[in-house]
Amino acid sequence: MQLADITHDRNAYSFSTEIRVRLSETDAVGIVYFGSFSVYMDVGRMDYLNHLGLQKHGGPVRDLIPGAVVAAHLNFHAPAHYNDILVVNVRLARVGATSYTFHFLMVNKRTPKVVATGALTLAWLDPDFRPVRIPDDFRAAVQAFEGERVVVNG
Repeated sequence: MQLADITHDRNAYSFSTEIRVRLSETDAVGIVYFGSFSVYMDVGRMDYLNHLGLQKHGGPVRDLIPGAVVAAHLNFHAPAHYNDILVVNVRLARVGATSYTFHFLMVNKRTPKVVATGALTLAWLDPDFRPVRIPDDFRAAVQAFEGERVVVNG
């Protein structure tokens, strides 16, 4: 996966959520600290899963989140600052046999400049933390929502 493969076309994304930048997410010069963007991607991912009804709301903590992050990539395009509202556009770009990849396009709502792009790849794990096949109900829900935007293999 190349970060160049992440499109800047907002119409290619099936879901979005908004985040207001908090002061604690900025650095000493008032720009959003690079590590905060990982949190923004995670918020986008969890909101996406919740929107599709794929986030479990009960049972052990380990069952709340389908999959574990195995790769994270970020590219920065423009600074964001305290109190900016960022639109986090999210799409599930690929579902493989045991892993799946989200793409993110983060845009300043006011300007509307692209602030960052990124990707998260997660592996579906069994209770012993070994990769297992992604459940068919997860695949079906993603395919129904994403349509041709998602590549499904495995």
